[in-house]
Amino acid sequence: MFEKLKHGLSGSFFHPDNGTRPVNLHDTRGVGIRIDHLNKFFGEHHVLKDVNLEIYAGETFCIIGPSGTGKSVLLKHIVKLESPDSGEIYIDDMPIFSSDPGSSARDYRYSMVFQSSALFNSLTVGENVGLWLREKRVCKELQVREIIKQKLEMVGLFGKEELRTSELSGGMKKRVAIARSLAMNPDLILYDEPTAELDPVTTDELANTILKLKESTKNTTVIVTHDLNFALYISDRIAMMHGGSVVEIGTPREIKRSENPIVRGFIYTTTKGIRGE
Repeated sequence: MFEKLKHGLSGSFFHPDNGTRPVNLHDTRGVGIRIDHLNKFFGEHHVLKDVNLEIYAGETFCIIGPSGTGKSVLLKHIVKLESPDSGEIYIDDMPIFSSDPGSSARDYRYSMVFQSSALFNSLTVGENVGLWLREKRVCKELQVREIIKQKLEMVGLFGKEELRTSELSGGMKKRVAIARSLAMNPDLILYDEPTAELDPVTTDELANTILKLKESTKNTTVIVTHDLNFALYISDRIAMMHGGSVVEIGTPREIKRSENPIVRGFIYTTTKGIRGE
């Protein structure tokens, strides 16, 4: 678990990264995800209840809902930090939990931005962003430095390589974590509660950063959040979870206009009466 946290889950679902496999940092694509009848128990607690969900390649997809509904647990299944008691997840139609080695022929890169940002306080901003590149030795040092500069510029932190993490605001830490995840050009990037502990202004800046990134990347983006306004602003589609199940899926417009009483209750509680106009 620590190794996965250490590297922001950068790597491959299906092949172990040993530092020798060639990596094309310029070739990024989106991946499709299909979740099929997924169930997860923790003791007697049924956390995920027959979850069915499809996320299209290249889209920004938000999973919303109040705390304790299974959102983060579902995200952990997508990156194989948890294993289901039943059901399957398919990435580009390949089952990720299958015991058949022949079913795991596809390969792609993925990364995750954790709620805590998970930066190393002993490293500078630049060292955090370039950590995976240097450890996996996928390119020469000169290129590593160029990638660090490029990714920091993409998140609005150009020239901040030498700052220590202790000098960063909460919003800046989130953006450094995003830059670190982008360093290996993931085909799939996942965010766990990216707006947690951020003020409204910083949340808006983060939302615009994620939207801007979609203009220059082809990857699939999956975001778990309880922040409905954030989800409505950045998503192509949204799924709402309640009690361990997916109760509604739709575009932001469709979610705002939903007649589902669970969705309506969540909307009015979290946005103080947003209308569906």
